[in-house]
Amino acid sequence: MRTNGAGVVIELTDLLDAQTGAALVTATNLAVEMSPDRVDIDLRCLQSWTQDGASSLVRCREICSDLPDGLHYRTGRGPGRAALLAAYT
Repeated sequence: MRTNGAGVVIELTDLLDAQTGAALVTATNLAVEMSPDRVDIDLRCLQSWTQDGASSLVRCREICSDLPDGLHYRTGRGPGRAALLAAYT
């Protein structure tokens, strides 16, 4: 997790599974406590994911719903984008 101006960026690498998803939710809660304008979850370096891990992305959006600029996902082509699409289907 790192700050970027008025926002916080959380970058995921390797595998987004249930355990990583739980850690992501915890990190998102901690980020929101810093009162940023927005939180970005960077999925561009993700290598693989499970459905349980992907579902944590929806929970993170709920956590960030009261931020002025909300939650944003950074994706490219590949597993990060696939995980995001699976989360919202």
